[in-house]
Amino acid sequence: MLTNSLLANAKSFLRLLALLFLSVSPAAAQFPDKFTNLKVFPKDISKAELMANMRRFSFALGVRCQHCHVQTPDNKFDFPADDKEPKKTARAMLQMVAAINHDYVGKLPKTSPIQVECVTCHHGLSQPRTLNAVLAEAIEKQGIDGAVKLYHDLREEYYGSGEYDFSEKTLNQLTESLLANNKPKEAVAIMEMHFASNHPNTVWSYHMLAQAHRAAGDLEKTKDDFREVLELHPDDSWAKEQLEALSKPQ
Repeated sequence: MLTNSLLANAKSFLRLLALLFLSVSPAAAQFPDKFTNLKVFPKDISKAELMANMRRFSFALGVRCQHCHVQTPDNKFDFPADDKEPKKTARAMLQMVAAINHDYVGKLPKTSPIQVECVTCHHGLSQPRTLNAVLAEAIEKQGIDGAVKLYHDLREEYYGSGEYDFSEKTLNQLTESLLANNKPKEAVAIMEMHFASNHPNTVWSYHMLAQAHRAAGDLEKTKDDFREVLELHPDDSWAKEQLEALSKPQ
């Protein structure tokens, strides 16, 4: 049986392999030798260089040629056409990246500053949104049950591939935001899901779990959370203080 890590790597490889084949066919066979309507790339750019750039875009955004280019009913591409909004957006994004690299990164006091690329933000997603933002929106629109289901669906599909950050900080920060907005029920659901799915053992995660339970009014679970973190991290003075305060007769 495949481990979670191997399964995630296998899924990531299959997505990459599928994108590799789909991004070069049939568009590659139709790619013209001369280009018209180039508004960002140099008009004398070579075919090989333009194709290489298109492939980089495909991998960076996890999309295929028809995401930006018009595809006709006979499965051909009208590359010069500007009908699709994503193509117009791509041009604006290319100009933005060029400006960042030239006007900002290029002026940093470094001999070889790291250049910004599409993949720097997108990480294989056509819409470069953090998992935190996606879940926060789901809570608002679908409720906490819908957000929990979405998390499991995204984790099943993307875990280990790099599109989303499934490390503890994502759910911990989301919980902080929920508590700050007086949503203790949602905060508890997120943290309990976090522990069930990811089994974190850090001070930060236990503190967030305890604070969520406390905000929801479950003092017994709050005390259990502090006891557990002290078993793992006996030098956690804050947790010790909180447990002592909660254990005093009210």
